[in-house]
Amino acid sequence: MNFFKSSIAITLLFLLVIISCISRTTDSPQSRHTGFYHKNSGENELNYISYYSEIYKADSLFVTKNYDETYRILDPLLKRYKPVKGWFVNISRDYLISKSKVVKVERTDVENYLNEQAYSVEAVLGDKSVAKLLEEFHIDKAEVEKIVEKNVSKINIPLRNELGKMTLRDQEVRNTTDYDSIRKIDLQHSQRLREIIETVGFPNEKVVGGYSLQGKPHSEIFLPLIFNHMAYNGDYDYFKKKLPELIKNGTCDPFNYAMLEDRRNEINNKPVEYHVIIPIEEKSDKKKINANRKAIGLPSVEFEEFKKKIMSN
Repeated sequence: MNFFKSSIAITLLFLLVIISCISRTTDSPQSRHTGFYHKNSGENELNYISYYSEIYKADSLFVTKNYDETYRILDPLLKRYKPVKGWFVNISRDYLISKSKVVKVERTDVENYLNEQAYSVEAVLGDKSVAKLLEEFHIDKAEVEKIVEKNVSKINIPLRNELGKMTLRDQEVRNTTDYDSIRKIDLQHSQRLREIIETVGFPNEKVVGGYSLQGKPHSEIFLPLIFNHMAYNGDYDYFKKKLPELIKNGTCDPFNYAMLEDRRNEINNKPVEYHVIIPIEEKSDKKKINANRKAIGLPSVEFEEFKKKIMSN
């Protein structure tokens, strides 16, 4: 079994995610076992699977400057769901900008956005569309700095640093090609990730911050990379059961689960379901792959290619 297969592709994907984290600020969420399902409207707990489908649809419209339809989708959606980012999609920004193009925006709309998304003063001020709204409502740099400081103070910095070191260690040990050492590190990471999930919750951006965080080094965290290796060295059964629960409540990016499952299926010579890193063969059934993706909250293959093309320009 080649445990180093696709390492180059993973590294390129890591770089692409980092690039997107930098550029997307500019103008240019318990169930039994693993089944994904949509909750009935009468149930109290929202299921973010349907949410993800809507934000990808809205973002496609937003990118093509169809602000009316973007706002029509997002306004009722964000009255039900707390905003959560998707694959290359900052939905809070899409909502604020599209709303400003369609109806009257209030100062509280801009403040809500900042309280939700502002973790770097430079990133906020460097976003031309947001900066224009800041100027319109006389929100100066000092006010932005106070909001950023408040937001950053809520981030678990020790955990952020720990996860960054785990990501680096995950790659460093693989450069040794010493399988015993690789397995040891993977098992340590598996145990620690279980502890974090059970005590803190899934360590998402709201917990440990994103790539940019005011006054802190850029993040090296790339959890999908680690979950990819949990497919054969970690507690696969635990993560297979737990991650879908966390995806549905909006706290875990579906990409983590897809990386876990795609690698597991590849290792066991089973059909790959999501193709988030493993190339799609010409004979593959894209409709089935897209259906699999939609069932766990991932965008279609076409949307992903569309966004990658935008981020690379």
